[in-house]
Amino acid sequence: MRRARPRPIALAALLAALAGGARAGQTQAATSAAEPVSMGAGGYVLNFQFQWSCDDVPGGTTSSAGRIDLVDPNGVTVAEVTGTAVAGAPSVGAPVVGALSNVSCSVASTGAGGTPADAVLSGTWRIPGLGPGTYTFVFWTYEDWIAGRVATTVTTSASDAGGGGPVSPPSVSLSAPQAATAFLPVAVSAAAAVGANGSPLATVSIDMSTDGGATWSPVLADAQPASPSDTEEATPAFPHAGSGMLRATATDTGGLQASSEQAIAVARASQPAVSISPAALSMTAGGSAAFTASGGATGNYAWGGSAAGSGPAQSVAFPSPGAYSVSVLDSGSADYEPSPPATATIAVQAAFFVLSVTATSGGTVSGGGSYPPNAEAAVMATPGPGQLFAGWTGDATGSSPALSVLMDSSKSVTANFAPMLAQTIAFSAPGTVTTRSPPVALSATASSGLPVAIALDSGPATLAGTLLTPAGAAGQVTLTATQPGDAQYLPAQPVTVSFPIGSPPAGVLLSEGSPVTKRTDKYTRNTSFVSGPAQ
Repeated sequence: MRRARPRPIALAALLAALAGGARAGQTQAATSAAEPVSMGAGGYVLNFQFQWSCDDVPGGTTSSAGRIDLVDPNGVTVAEVTGTAVAGAPSVGAPVVGALSNVSCSVASTGAGGTPADAVLSGTWRIPGLGPGTYTFVFWTYEDWIAGRVATTVTTSASDAGGGGPVSPPSVSLSAPQAATAFLPVAVSAAAAVGANGSPLATVSIDMSTDGGATWSPVLADAQPASPSDTEEATPAFPHAGSGMLRATATDTGGLQASSEQAIAVARASQPAVSISPAALSMTAGGSAAFTASGGATGNYAWGGSAAGSGPAQSVAFPSPGAYSVSVLDSGSADYEPSPPATATIAVQAAFFVLSVTATSGGTVSGGGSYPPNAEAAVMATPGPGQLFAGWTGDATGSSPALSVLMDSSKSVTANFAPMLAQTIAFSAPGTVTTRSPPVALSATASSGLPVAIALDSGPATLAGTLLTPAGAAGQVTLTATQPGDAQYLPAQPVTVSFPIGSPPAGVLLSEGSPVTKRTDKYTRNTSFVSGPAQ
């Protein structure tokens, strides 16, 4: 086994001084112990210890420095660590491979030149990855004593203090659902921890891929993660459907890295609703209508019903009357499901509509014929003599002889007639009326309930409405009651009555200036009377 020469920090000068001060006749014996180890991906960490022990009289003995060699799988010594104590402080040689840390010492007694006789020096040797294979640590033991002197031996021994071992990269795990939907966020978390004997965490990141891992897009990167363990959370959304991947990566300050990947089935996303304009339409046969689509997500419009083709607009011809529909949907894409369809309804009318008119016996009707759609057709019913209009039937109703019909389809109406109703008048002469009678109220009624008119044909009286007033002379009075009828009743047969206006019976005549006093409710006046025949 070959052994490289050590490179101690300030150790060469120290050893030269110690050698110069050593007593003549000092003797040394050296032995070693080998410890094979497996180098980890990140190297190896050795917690070492140099220990000096002595007999009762070490003062004249110069102790040896502690020493550890690192030998590669080919038997070549690639690095070594040496160390001693000077004035109670550690002094170590820097290895050509790796770095030392946590070096400290404790000195109980010293030998010649202040070298340690009863002391302990400890530290940590962190060795980076040198390649795979089995390496060997060689721990040296030295015994130094003064020949011919009793109890002067100082022993220097190197050993593995334990707690080290191969350096592992950090560990990282990924938590995510097995399935996702394009464009919708998914909850993802990454948990990282420092590896065995590893360095603190430097970064923890989450990435995503939509092409099977050929390229990755960053989701999250924390350059100041907690250590020795860290958890990161994110809610990324996949921009495409198909096979997605998520990856969590942890890197330590020593450059070691670990990652965890998970495949995710990304389903196509649902689309917003599409709409069609116009959504409802009435038109005349033989014309065309334009329809437009909007909404959805991809613009891949597909038309159905009475339309066919693709694109945002369609023109559709409707040659015949009937009820039609036009539908459209967004057919989707690799990332979107098809949308539900939107539907328009179309009512196609004939170019002209026919209005047929008929009449029952007793009258006539005018109107009817061909009309453009939605035109207003005027129809008139005319009853014959002694007939009345009884209303419309068919595609129209109403009691007015004049009718307006909306021609939104072909229609038929009938004018109905019926005989007019007869009526009679009840009218009789008043009781006894004399020249000196007060006004007489006349009464005449019609069986129809319609008002009756009374006329004074002749006689010594006046007539105001139904109030007959004698004119002061005797004579025969003739009155006639009439009712002309209306749209429902025929004129009533006139009724004529005659009655006399006679003289009053014999009695007392009073004249002005009579000495007899006549009292009334309002005033008292003097009057005179004479007896004589009635006039």
